[in-house]
Amino acid sequence: MRILFFLLAFKCYGQLLTEQDKQLHFGGGAMIGSITYSYTYLKTNDKSKAFAYSLLASAVVGTTKELIDDRFDKRDILATMLGSVAVNTILTIIIDDKGIKILGR
Repeated sequence: MRILFFLLAFKCYGQLLTEQDKQLHFGGGAMIGSITYSYTYLKTNDKSKAFAYSLLASAVVGTTKELIDDRFDKRDILATMLGSVAVNTILTIIIDDKGIKILGR
């Protein structure tokens, strides 16, 4: 289900990441998402909570940044959240119950 959401999000907003500002938001969302996902997963050992909390954290950070800006752009928040979804999906796939799967081991 998460993979379908991931692919659908990029299909619908393929042109979004052509702007440099949106690329920076995507990178920031990926960074916030990966840090939050890793911390939450290490504390709870639950991938679903880690995914949800990291998506929430990137949404909060993106929204806060937009409220501070002169101009509120909801597409910036979307780019931030897409970065978080991208990294969270990858982390969810490579982490199994024993730790991190590396090259099929």
